[in-house]
Amino acid sequence: MLYYMIKKGTTMELRRHIDGWLDAWRRRPNRKPVLVKGIRQSGKTHSILSFAKKNYQTIVYLNFWDAPDLVDAFAGELDVSSIIKELSVKLPLPELAKGSTVFIYDEVQECPRALLSLKSAGVDSGYDFIASGSYLGIRGYVVSDDTPKPVGSVEEFDMRTLDFEEFLWAKGYQKEQVSYLKEAFLSQTPLSKSMHDAFTSLFREYLCIGGFPEAVSIYMESGNIQTALQTVRRITNDLQDDFGRRRGKDNRPLFKPNEVARIRSAFSLIPSFLAKENKRYIVSKIEGRGAKDAGKDAISYLIDADVATKAYNLETPSIPLSVNLIASQYKLYPADIGMLVGMLEDGTTNAILSGQLGMSKGMLYEALVADALYKRGGRLFYFSKEGKLELDFLINFKGEAAILEVKAVSGNAKSAKTVLKHPEHYGKTRLIQIKDANIGYANDVLTIPHYMAHLLFDWSPTLPLD
Repeated sequence: MLYYMIKKGTTMELRRHIDGWLDAWRRRPNRKPVLVKGIRQSGKTHSILSFAKKNYQTIVYLNFWDAPDLVDAFAGELDVSSIIKELSVKLPLPELAKGSTVFIYDEVQECPRALLSLKSAGVDSGYDFIASGSYLGIRGYVVSDDTPKPVGSVEEFDMRTLDFEEFLWAKGYQKEQVSYLKEAFLSQTPLSKSMHDAFTSLFREYLCIGGFPEAVSIYMESGNIQTALQTVRRITNDLQDDFGRRRGKDNRPLFKPNEVARIRSAFSLIPSFLAKENKRYIVSKIEGRGAKDAGKDAISYLIDADVATKAYNLETPSIPLSVNLIASQYKLYPADIGMLVGMLEDGTTNAILSGQLGMSKGMLYEALVADALYKRGGRLFYFSKEGKLELDFLINFKGEAAILEVKAVSGNAKSAKTVLKHPEHYGKTRLIQIKDANIGYANDVLTIPHYMAHLLFDWSPTLPLD
């Protein structure tokens, strides 16, 4: 087996949702090239290379960040034979056997023409192609340099950090044990007390560190929450440093210093808004000088870079939800719950593990539900009406509008009850409570524990763009 320019990493082998997706893709006779995109440090490269090593005799791995000179190989014709000819001058390529060779284009945002070349790199070429990258929605990458996207010519996979199910796999739990959760959820049957307590404890561990693969790997190897959380904080700082490192086609910085300052300010404000009663993000609070819409641009960057995600307020809590959203009113959540915990003070993890969180528990438990829904491909909505009604989340659950009331332990769900009693004003809805309790169904209310929140959506590999 031959490899070229493969960057070595230290992350332990982690089972991910993408593994099964790639296996299914490989079995399809008329498969298109793959584009894997998402936040940096989500494990894209590691998973792709692990898959490639198991399935191909020859791997041609190109990393356009580490080897920018490779970009020139895509300056001319973009058919497969021309690209191979150009690459063979830069790399000592062997004879490439069709059917057992894969080309991997990593950090493809650095070479928009490599991304475009996927349009002519279908299965008819005899080779497989997998591209991966981050920041693919940012101006200066693909869009601003006028290089078109290979629309309709690739199969896209939006990769997030580990969700709770993947965390359980990392802990060593097998399919049978993980299936207990889904079986209980589908049948609405309570788990035994010992199983409920075990999953609650595991979920609190996950809440402390989130799903960045490197942090999870360190935790599995060391068993030290604080060491893992420090890794999350370093990754978060690295992501913020990227705000100023991004460069365009002309190799000039994409953002001026004052723009970078606004993006940093926009990100740093997330915890303070989530801690407020209505949690709505106020763009005007972003610090930094600039144009009228500069704050909105900073938010757009965080969304396009997959660093954060929005939950939109709704005009009315009825389906279809997406047609009722208010584009100017939203909550903002970090793309991984570990990032939020890492932005809080030391000692927070001890309170989480002991179940003794103070006033911040509402913020954290709401954010962890956002984390679970986002990583499963769900768009996030909530409902706030004139400061009188506040519904944490709304989802389309089995064809009905479902209110998600998120509580640390319990609550009276006053706003939800008001909406439920007046379908003539708000449409038909149902109530799902998410709290520290076993699963159960009573009085037309489904109660699920926090560790089942990810099961509210069937997992989807192609997540919708915000």
